Amino acid sequence: MNTNVLYKLKINGDVHETDKPAISGKELLTLAGKEFPGDHVIYLLLEDGDMESIRTTEVIDLQRSGIEKFLTFRTDVIYRLEVDGKSREWGSDFITGRAIKRLADANDPSEVGIWQKTKEGEDKLIGDHDLVDLTCEGIEKFRVGAKYSICIEGKVFEWLKKTITTEEIIQLGGWDASQGAVEVDKDQNEHILTSGEVIKLKHGHSFCKKQRFKRGFDNDSRIGRELILLQKNFEGVDYKEVNNLHWFKIDGYSLPSPLNPEKVSIVFSVTAGHPVPKPYGFYVPSGIRHGDRVLSLNNPQHQPPFDGSWRFVSWDPENWMPGVDVTSGDNLWGWARSFRCRLLEGE
Repeated sequence: MNTNVLYKLKINGDVHETDKPAISGKELLTLAGKEFPGDHVIYLLLEDGDMESIRTTEVIDLQRSGIEKFLTFRTDVIYRLEVDGKSREWGSDFITGRAIKRLADANDPSEVGIWQKTKEGEDKLIGDHDLVDLTCEGIEKFRVGAKYSICIEGKVFEWLKKTITTEEIIQLGGWDASQGAVEVDKDQNEHILTSGEVIKLKHGHSFCKKQRFKRGFDNDSRIGRELILLQKNFEGVDYKEVNNLHWFKIDGYSLPSPLNPEKVSIVFSVTAGHPVPKPYGFYVPSGIRHGDRVLSLNNPQHQPPFDGSWRFVSWDPENWMPGVDVTSGDNLWGWARSFRCRLLEGE
């Protein structure tokens, strides 16, 4: 054995190293600090989000590309959940979307979606790799439904099929067919849809479709509702639309210790297809300090349309899942609140 080679793996999110190219289930439990392996079981997280039980004597090859990921469960803990109204049992604090599909006996897991009923009464799409916390009070409820979600003029629709036509988009959007429809991709490239055109939807992605003629801002639009929500929760919020981008500036944004100054202005933008695709990054004034150290942040490629000397902070929301209504699911208010966490990480 070449003892100079170390293999990395993750157990319950923690990174471990071993010089063994292959490792048994029992050794994995010991590596995870489970003093009494008989009180725990271990599962391998598969690439498709499913989970495979590993016997204590079973050996896993660690020489494959990528880092193998595992979860351990206590054998004496059982959680109950509901899938399509039927009670199911699970032996861990967390469960993946793919595992829920398996519990639901889905004929083809790749062609259906799992939707979780939230406390607000909305349905939230759970991806195959998403982890759902089952330790919360009450029984978590799920249903098997459409895998795709489509954003049309800021409103999210569930969609069962792999494809959608121009006419179906217009029907969902609720406008006259003579007005046509335009597909807008994540880079804001527009594609005018022809009559009868069929758009193939991609697995795990949402598309934003919008009328070509409908631009700008109104209080009843998704952007309008987002702005109202921001104005209710922050001292001062300014808004501008420039070149198909919606820009927001929040004044008096409070920073937690050890960040200083205590309050700054924050700027961010979203595309005309909001809430799909998800937002990315934000802007802060130069000179923000983390204790005695000035944060070393990037100069922006494009200056925001607001006066000031700005620095760009990369930040990517995980599992961005906006709801049909702005107050359900992810929204810009929650996105803006998360900036504090990113700044605390430093550069």
